Amino acid sequence: MKIAIMCDSPLLEKCLEYYLRDFIVGYRQCDFVIADKNIDIAKPLCLISLSEDAAIIKPFTRTQLFLGVQKFFKSLRIKPSLREIDESHPDYPLKKKIEDLVAQFTDELYWAVSDHYEKR
Repeated sequence: MKIAIMCDSPLLEKCLEYYLRDFIVGYRQCDFVIADKNIDIAKPLCLISLSEDAAIIKPFTRTQLFLGVQKFFKSLRIKPSLREIDESHPDYPLKKKIEDLVAQFTDELYWAVSDHYEKR
């Protein structure tokens, strides 16, 4: 999950940067933007406001922030990158098997190329 923050409120922006520091990236690399007002952008917008239709309603606790951000991210249906799949993810055994097969193929390919050039 990669998030960009575009808030009018400096206090809210600093709060979000503090709590979401592990997920903050620039606008070009982000999956979605968190803002405190509706803005016209090409990326999905996670709105934080007093309105009932906001993804995260102010005031919020740290837990409510994380739950709201996770719920919004899941609604985007963005698949995690292979690097984000860890031991707790249900697809981890598949990822591990693919990594093992790729490593084995890399070794075999290296030795085949190496043998080819040694025979010359």
